[in-house]
Amino acid sequence: MASVNLFGQVQNIPLSFSLNQEINTHQLNEGSFPHQGMKPYCRQFVDDKVFDYTFIDTSKHYYDFTVFLYKRSLLEIQKGDVNITADLLLDLEIGKSNDPGRKNSTRVLTNTRGIRVTGDIGPKVSFETRFYENQFYFPNYLDSIAFRRGIAFGRGRTKQFKNVGFDVGNSAGYVSIKATQQINIQFGHGKLFFGHGYRSLLLSDNSSNYPLLKIQMLSKNGKWAYQNTNALMQSLSRLPASNSAEALFKRKAASFRYLSFKPSNQLEIGIFEGVIYKKYEENKGMVPVHYSFYIPVIGASTALNGLQSENNSLIGLNAKYQFKQFNIFGQLAMDNIDKIGFQLGGNWFEPFGLKKNWFHVEFNDVPSYMYTHDSQNILQNYSHTNQELAHPIGASFSEFIGIYHFEKNKWFAEAEIAISGRKRYYGGIRGEYILQANDPLISFVNIEEKVSTVFWKIEAGHNFNLKTRMQAYFGIYSRSLSNKSNSLKNQSELYYTIGLRMNLNNYYYDL
Repeated sequence: MASVNLFGQVQNIPLSFSLNQEINTHQLNEGSFPHQGMKPYCRQFVDDKVFDYTFIDTSKHYYDFTVFLYKRSLLEIQKGDVNITADLLLDLEIGKSNDPGRKNSTRVLTNTRGIRVTGDIGPKVSFETRFYENQFYFPNYLDSIAFRRGIAFGRGRTKQFKNVGFDVGNSAGYVSIKATQQINIQFGHGKLFFGHGYRSLLLSDNSSNYPLLKIQMLSKNGKWAYQNTNALMQSLSRLPASNSAEALFKRKAASFRYLSFKPSNQLEIGIFEGVIYKKYEENKGMVPVHYSFYIPVIGASTALNGLQSENNSLIGLNAKYQFKQFNIFGQLAMDNIDKIGFQLGGNWFEPFGLKKNWFHVEFNDVPSYMYTHDSQNILQNYSHTNQELAHPIGASFSEFIGIYHFEKNKWFAEAEIAISGRKRYYGGIRGEYILQANDPLISFVNIEEKVSTVFWKIEAGHNFNLKTRMQAYFGIYSRSLSNKSNSLKNQSELYYTIGLRMNLNNYYYDL
């Protein structure tokens, strides 16, 4: 039975770390090294052999049920040069925690139902839309963060669900246009990621989706790539009372510009600029953004505004070097002259000749009060809907991450450990929590708390449909926090889950 290809020539590949690692492995085997520091990857710039190996299941199935389970979309329509697919998106997980501290309930639950529709209109236009409805009972260490901020991690603003949980709906979508062989234009509602690691200190997919307009260009010789993105973002602070039942949230604008250079297949170097622009003032209401928002030239806004004006700039550097089955990568991020974070890591693809296997290690270090702003311009902190745009911890930490992914004959297992050391000030989480201002607090004693966390997980399961990345899995997770200044604040939690998911997104619970 024939199967319609999921992705057209200009659709995006889902922004999933494990999926991107698989793609990077296949690109390595094919000797094809596109610019990997900009994600999500666009089908327009990915080698056909790599794409087919990643998303097309060539195994034989003799029953309609198994064909749908492993190879096809739920709905496939192809008529002339129009191709449409539709799939249900599920993330159904249930488990239990050993920590009774979360509102008298030890249940862990994810109940996500959604739908995805993708389409191609001729060879130059593609689109995708997704909608999710979610309910969550988070483990206790996440529950406290979600309650304080009013968010579900990576999804957006929440409402209360049965007194102990969270309810949230979220959506994503885009239209992608192949303007020329070297230029792609997209507009929609989504996320970006810049870097070669599991984390990004420049811009990650940690926050919820936001409206954006993106233009990506590739030189004819493939050595240069440039991406300019303009986006609209918001806080979860509402505008002053109005006639509507719910006032709008205070807005801000953002631009993200990235220039990538590949002098050889092995070496890739990228320069990044991200700017959060003022769009609201307390005494004026909504105001026009600075004109540099509209200048699609990397560095122009920082040159005109500086790093710490009312428009908050972040500049950075990416680098990666590939040597056979190994690579090393690094990242620098500068929020101000005295606030510089860095990342260093490496990958070992297909260790000992094992296909679809990989090791990943990385170290991240971010100084205190990075990504935030002073109280007069606190809205321009590096966040969207109360969620960090870069690293999910925020700032004021050092972190080590190690991941091993094993896969064979559709069965998989993955182990991860994430260890962090953090500094917190003024008896709270200042310095780490980027939604709080970085003003000198003269009236407070500078109390420093040293906190360490250890998170580990082991997951195992079976992969089904490559197009939706459907997995049935079982997982065990542990997270402990040690406060060296106040042992009464120590935390320890172990929980397990079993579930079925479409693994198309990254959600960072390893805090």
